[in-house]
Amino acid sequence: MTRVNWGRSRDLGPVSMTCFFAFLCDLCRHRNRLSLVLLGCFSLLCSQWSFAHGKTDVVTLYNGDRLTGEIQSLLGGRLSLSTDAMGSVAIEWQEVASVNSDFNFDIRLIDGDRIFGNIKPGSKAGTIAFTQIDGQRELSWNEVIELRPVEDDLTDRIDIYMSANYAFTKASGVSQTEFHVDLDYEDEDSLNSLNTRATVSDTDEEKTTSSRASLSRRVWTDRASIYRQVFGGYESNDELGLDYRVSLGGGVGRYFIDTNQSNLVASVSLQVLEERSELGDKQESAEGVITLSYDRWRFDTPELNLHFDTSVYPSLTESGRVRADSAARIRWEIINDLFWDLSAWGSYDSSAIDQAAGQFDWGMTTGLGWKFK
Repeated sequence: MTRVNWGRSRDLGPVSMTCFFAFLCDLCRHRNRLSLVLLGCFSLLCSQWSFAHGKTDVVTLYNGDRLTGEIQSLLGGRLSLSTDAMGSVAIEWQEVASVNSDFNFDIRLIDGDRIFGNIKPGSKAGTIAFTQIDGQRELSWNEVIELRPVEDDLTDRIDIYMSANYAFTKASGVSQTEFHVDLDYEDEDSLNSLNTRATVSDTDEEKTTSSRASLSRRVWTDRASIYRQVFGGYESNDELGLDYRVSLGGGVGRYFIDTNQSNLVASVSLQVLEERSELGDKQESAEGVITLSYDRWRFDTPELNLHFDTSVYPSLTESGRVRADSAARIRWEIINDLFWDLSAWGSYDSSAIDQAAGQFDWGMTTGLGWKFK
């Protein structure tokens, strides 16, 4: 049975983008200078403008239905098509019999290879004929993991997810309020991401806060599934006695699993950091970074997205010190682009810069999230 989701297309115009950046600055208002640096860096990463093509792409389904519009993306097993009459249409990729377009696309294959060219119907249903400079290649639908128009407008390349979560335990009188903002921008050469979290914990005795922001750029290489990366980050945590930690690093990563249903990614990096305790003690150090992340999608009703990542930071300059952090999130789509969000995170430091503070902090919250695409 063909499954198509209907929704209103959303364009992130200047007003929406201004409100988004204002929201980020408000979350980090006690770190205004850092906020501006991170947002400025991300703006530089995203400073490539291009033009959206017309709504002349034709998608034919196995049941014979023909839809005409602008192909926006294929990701996670869903083809997104923008139409004049019906707004944004999400189609299960396995239900697509053929695609016909006069425009160029960036296609990522299941083996990690990336190719560029235009797409026409293949010799049989469930295939596409992909034309490159060096000739034509026929691909089956299960070989194609991701598809993006090369001429796509900048705002269509940006994915934004924002959530506001809350948790309260009556027996202990502990409440937690948490905000997440995740922003991704992908072009033909790289994936650029900005991820932020701000948490406020309130008890009968005290109020504590923790915040985290990370900016990263993954650059694709000539080797399938391998990428280079550079990244920077900021973190503060009252529970760990950390006034701030600023880091900068780089390394390499690999996609070990990359399908329409899931992906598994690991990376190894080095980073330098500066941190200061709430007592004013400051130190600089270097660390290794080992990161593992896993994502899985399910598009049956209700739609589900599971994400988990963990990082370990063995110190290269402080003997015996090891830090670690993990995050997990489950998202169920309630209505188009509106999600119920369950999030959990934890941070560990075997030798915190403030010796009087604890070694471990964690949080778990639930709430609503909204995706702009």
